[in-house]
Amino acid sequence: MRPALLLALILPAMLGQPAPKLPYYDWKACPFEGCAYREWTANKTAVVYDTWQPDRKEIVRLPLGTKVTGVMGVVITFRPGTIRMDRDLPNRNLKRGDIILTYAYRGEGVSAVWLKGRYDPEFDIAFTKWPNNQGCNGSSCAATYVDLGDKVWWAQVKLKSGRTGWVNMDKAAFDGVDMLAKSPGAKEFFRGRYTPVLRLFEYRIAA
Repeated sequence: MRPALLLALILPAMLGQPAPKLPYYDWKACPFEGCAYREWTANKTAVVYDTWQPDRKEIVRLPLGTKVTGVMGVVITFRPGTIRMDRDLPNRNLKRGDIILTYAYRGEGVSAVWLKGRYDPEFDIAFTKWPNNQGCNGSSCAATYVDLGDKVWWAQVKLKSGRTGWVNMDKAAFDGVDMLAKSPGAKEFFRGRYTPVLRLFEYRIAA
């Protein structure tokens, strides 16, 4: 192999790559533990658009109780979240002061991240203290979520007529999205941010 070609292959790995270009689109993401695309029931009025893109147009408003089928989705990151390491974590090769950028959340303390020059679609951030003292506890904490970032979840749904459209899940609320829910309406992706309450690393309850 020619030296120039070898250097071209090795150098990016040595120096790392820039963080993903924004906005970053995580297609087919379903951003919490138990999240599932299947039959959903609107537990408040939901607006369905023809696309998730900025030039979208409203096609229908779903009344309370309307059933749809969640098909797929995309989490769009306009500004990644920021985690700051507060102490060394040798077993994870992390040092105090390291910065972790977060993208789509996966659930159970796992998130897509950019760290030390590479993108990791499933990285365990369970050692992080979230806002409002959620997340890790006591000596298990090694980092702080200093900025949740700006993210939005759009879901494609299939209507009873067979037509498909897109719903902004920041503003909608459906029963059936969470397979682990103990009661209807137990989860909602709220205000475009990953805001954990009640259960570790999960989303704000919206009944």
